[in-house]
Amino acid sequence: MAETDMENNAVVTLLQEHSDPMTVVFAAALMGFTKGLWKVSGEGSGGVTRAFGEDLWYLVKVGADMLGENRDTSSPQKAAEFCENYLVNRFNVADSIDFNVNDDNVEMTVKNCKVHNYTDYLEENDVPRSVGCPLALLSMAMMEEVTGEPFVIDSIESKDANSQIVLKKF
Repeated sequence: MAETDMENNAVVTLLQEHSDPMTVVFAAALMGFTKGLWKVSGEGSGGVTRAFGEDLWYLVKVGADMLGENRDTSSPQKAAEFCENYLVNRFNVADSIDFNVNDDNVEMTVKNCKVHNYTDYLEENDVPRSVGCPLALLSMAMMEEVTGEPFVIDSIESKDANSQIVLKKF
């Protein structure tokens, strides 16, 4: 691989940013799985990745309960505050996640996302970032549970590990 190819390659960045071999192995497995799923199923892979978001949301809720943390999901705003706190402080998935929430849409601003290598890889391989973005999928599952309404990913703009994610009621 030429040096210029390595400068823009998400896999190279992943290896540069993560020294834990298991993190690299799990990220690479998820990259390959999502890319393969997209190649085989295209838009139909959204159902599988939607389930991925539901499982992540379940993990957050159960983890918080096991740790005795306050889990207030009585409204979309309270659920977003809980989710932001847990994802940033417990899982360290980003430096910050700011939610702007109402009943019909969610706007998320993510600073220094720690899983950007995965979604960068998807984009580099012509897979829409929305198919695999864990934060968008988790937030979509959260909003669906709290509001009882279906949500979709409207857009994801990402650059230099910072993202703007918009979800909307379907």
